[in-house]
Amino acid sequence: MVVAGHSASLALLLSFAFGAADAIRALKGGPIVDAEGREFKSATARTDAESFSRPQSNDGSSIRVQCTEASMIIVVNADLYKTGRLMSPGDLFLGEAEHSETSQCRAFAVSDSEYVIEARLQDCGSKLSISEDSVIYSNKLIFSPAASYHGITRMTSAVVPVSCHYKRTHFVSSNTQQQPLTLSTSAQHSTGNSAFSLKLMADDWKSETFSSVFYLGDLLHLMASYTGPDAGQRRLFIDSCVATLTPDATSVPRYYFIENHGCVTDAKEEGSNTRLKPRTRADLLQLQLDAFLFHHDPRNSIFITCQLKATSEIWKSSPISKACNYVHSRWENVDGHVGVCQCCDSTCHKRSVDDTMVCGTVTLGPLMIFPSK
Repeated sequence: MVVAGHSASLALLLSFAFGAADAIRALKGGPIVDAEGREFKSATARTDAESFSRPQSNDGSSIRVQCTEASMIIVVNADLYKTGRLMSPGDLFLGEAEHSETSQCRAFAVSDSEYVIEARLQDCGSKLSISEDSVIYSNKLIFSPAASYHGITRMTSAVVPVSCHYKRTHFVSSNTQQQPLTLSTSAQHSTGNSAFSLKLMADDWKSETFSSVFYLGDLLHLMASYTGPDAGQRRLFIDSCVATLTPDATSVPRYYFIENHGCVTDAKEEGSNTRLKPRTRADLLQLQLDAFLFHHDPRNSIFITCQLKATSEIWKSSPISKACNYVHSRWENVDGHVGVCQCCDSTCHKRSVDDTMVCGTVTLGPLMIFPSK
């Protein structure tokens, strides 16, 4: 095989990474000769998304492949799923897991929005196959996001086969194949106390929505309320909320995104948009929650179970009855008594008791969360 000079390869990489080469482009350079002496003067690059995780793009360019005489160059959009959440280049590599630590098999950033892998055709576990009129080098581009400390992820893994085909008729092109998802599901709502409810709301919070299909990058709009006959004299609090893959709130895996008597702990996750909205009424709370999936678990049906309580209106806030957001590296109470949130990073103990407190458990689900549209 004839290997192009280093300067030519570098020039090709830079021109491709910064947009000079688009979907179809002719390859310049010498012929390729296989082990049996057959000559191949051209190459086509192919990408085929596997059935379970398909990076989406309006222009088909989330993943682009360029084949040179000696290497495969892969350019990946940092916003792989078009959700606004950027992946880390350290989570992207070519070949199986044993190649993930090899520098040339890993991605590096060429800009804030694009990552590149350039590897020799024979490296990173690439497989060679030869037919009557073509030589094919095939491999897999793997995106394996690290889980957070809590074991959840807001980006799903992806494996995309990539290959370089060397033939007598030549084009260099990239094509990420996509297939639509057909879904049929509905949300089911249940409450352990009919005076309490947990509903999915439309984006404007004005009406309930019964759609149960969401994608990573979406915000869930959850409204908890107390509707007992004495609702006008009570203040609602969310003690805790846990997400599980089954209706059983004690099942594993599970993820508490509100805990410690009203602390929205999910807001501490990097890039989180989860928070309680300012109160509009004492007897309800509105929560926006980033959609997520459990790391390395193929199930995508999420159930949310919350412990709610309604106190006397005179009990504004206390360490065990509060609604605390994490904003700009500090805890803030939506009811204004910031001091009661100081225990959110430790353990909140009882300091006062409301003998008229009413408690209930509500469950919402299943919500179907998918990696991309």
